[in-house]
Amino acid sequence: MHPKMNLMAPADSFETAVGVIESGADEIYLGLENENFVNLNLSGRGRGCNVPTLSELEGIVEFAHEHGILVDYTVNTPFLSDELEEMFIAHVIAGVDAGVDALIVGELGAMQLIKEMDTGLPVHASVLLNTFNRGQIELLKDLGASKIVLPFKMELDEIRTLAGSGIDLEIFGQFGCSNINGTCHLIHSAGESINLGLPCRANYHVGGEVERVHPILDAGTDCSLCSIPDLLEIGVSALKIVGRGMNPEMIREIVQIYRRCIDLALGGGDPGAIREYVLTEEPFWQMLCEQRRCKYLETPIIDSYV
Repeated sequence: MHPKMNLMAPADSFETAVGVIESGADEIYLGLENENFVNLNLSGRGRGCNVPTLSELEGIVEFAHEHGILVDYTVNTPFLSDELEEMFIAHVIAGVDAGVDALIVGELGAMQLIKEMDTGLPVHASVLLNTFNRGQIELLKDLGASKIVLPFKMELDEIRTLAGSGIDLEIFGQFGCSNINGTCHLIHSAGESINLGLPCRANYHVGGEVERVHPILDAGTDCSLCSIPDLLEIGVSALKIVGRGMNPEMIREIVQIYRRCIDLALGGGDPGAIREYVLTEEPFWQMLCEQRRCKYLETPIIDSYV
C-alpha cells in the first residue's frame, strides 16, 4: 500500500483553488491563459479552463503553500512545433518563477525540451501520452518523468501490472472522456463560440436496419470510489478529479466526497462501506451506480472497448 494517496483537484481561479483546498485536496493542478491562443492553450485546455493572469497564479501558489498543498502546472499541449518552442519555453518559465511544484507535460518533444531546460522541477507525464505499457514507461523515465498519469481506459489488474515499474502512478478518479485520451477530435469546452455540449455523451439517430436514437459514442466511466481500497493496495500515488472549467460548487462537493472515502479506505473501510456512505450522503451517485459507470472495474462499458 502506498503510504499516502494524494487527492488532486482542478483549479482555474484563486476562488476555486481555495474551495478545493478547504474541501480536502492534497494537491491542485492548473494552467495559465496565453493570449496567443483562441481555443486550445499550452495547458492542453481551452479558454475559461485556466488561471487568467500570472499574478493570480502567484497568489494561488502562495495560498497553497501556506496550507501545505502542492501545485502542478499544466504545460501539456498535445503538439509542439518549432514555431511554438519559444512561446512554450516562456510559458514554462512563467510557472517555474511563480513557484509551482511540478510540470505536467503531454508531448514527447516538450518533455525533451524541458529536460534540456533543467528547471529543477519534477515532470509528470500527462494522460495525453496514453501510457499503456512498461516500454513506454521506461521511455518516459529516460525523458525525466517522475510520475505517469495513466489513461482512463484501464482495469485494476492492468494498473497493478504497471505499478512495479519504479515510478509513481497517478490515475483519474472522477469523470473523464469517453474516448482514448488525446485522440478525440470532437470539439467541446475549448473556447468555441457555440455550445456543442458533450458530443461523446449525446444521443444520435442511428440509421440503417437499426433505426433508433442511441448514445452510440458514449463509453464514459465516471466514478472510482469503490476502487479506492484496491488503488491504495496497488500503490497508486495520486487520485485526480477532472474539472478545469466545471461548476466550482460541484467540484468542491466531489472533492469532499473523495476526501471522506479515501480516509474511510485508509481506516480499513471496504468498497461496501464506501458505497453505503456515498449513497447516503450524495443521492446523485445512485445514477452512476445504476448505470455502472465504474472506472477500473469490469462493467459492460469497459467490456465494450476495442
